[in-house]
Amino acid sequence: MVKVGEYLEAESEPFRKELRKMLAKYPADGQVYPITLSAGESLIHEDDPTNMVYYLIKGRVSVVTNQTGVSRYTLTEAAAPEFFGEYEALGGIPRYIAEVRAVTPCRLAAFPVDAYLLWMRCDQELFFLHVRWILNSYINQTANERSLHFLDSDGRVVQFLIRAYEKCGDMPETVRLTYTRMEIAETTGNSVRTVNRAVSRLVEKHLVSVKNGKLQITAAQYEALKKEMESFLLK
Repeated sequence: MVKVGEYLEAESEPFRKELRKMLAKYPADGQVYPITLSAGESLIHEDDPTNMVYYLIKGRVSVVTNQTGVSRYTLTEAAAPEFFGEYEALGGIPRYIAEVRAVTPCRLAAFPVDAYLLWMRCDQELFFLHVRWILNSYINQTANERSLHFLDSDGRVVQFLIRAYEKCGDMPETVRLTYTRMEIAETTGNSVRTVNRAVSRLVEKHLVSVKNGKLQITAAQYEALKKEMESFLLK
């Protein structure tokens, strides 16, 4: 725990300049908590008291929640820069509504809720940007939920594979996915057994490959998966 000025002085470039600009109107006596996470470690636990707002400086996280009939369900993934805990802080929600878990090693800064709210009252421009981001995030999550609602289990897995390939840039020749079957199950709202059956069917149809236990998608398979998705949407 350090004062904001001390935190900025200790921060390294290239982050210091951007953080100094962002924190220009943060309370001078406000505290900042530097945090580092290893991959797989949780930052926020669902139903814990809302006491911090977190800013992801480096890394990627997943937002996971409990879902009726499903053990865990991944709402979204996010990469730095990103805020977490804003929904609860601005909405006056006393407990976090979802778990935030590191997908890769992460660096973050944590701000006490009271200091964060004072900061937002003092920086109207930043507050507007945060509200706009929250609304966009909510709209995107809602659209994703709608698309999943009309797909069966195989369709959800195909949709996941298409999006995983697209995250890797412009049409790479081959993408080797690092996701486990449990992570795919959480993201698609399926059980691990259902994901395994869906993957087996896709392998039989040569729409995806498995190498050393990991899923692999070529550019040609990606195009074939998109055609397969069209067939699910027309059902």
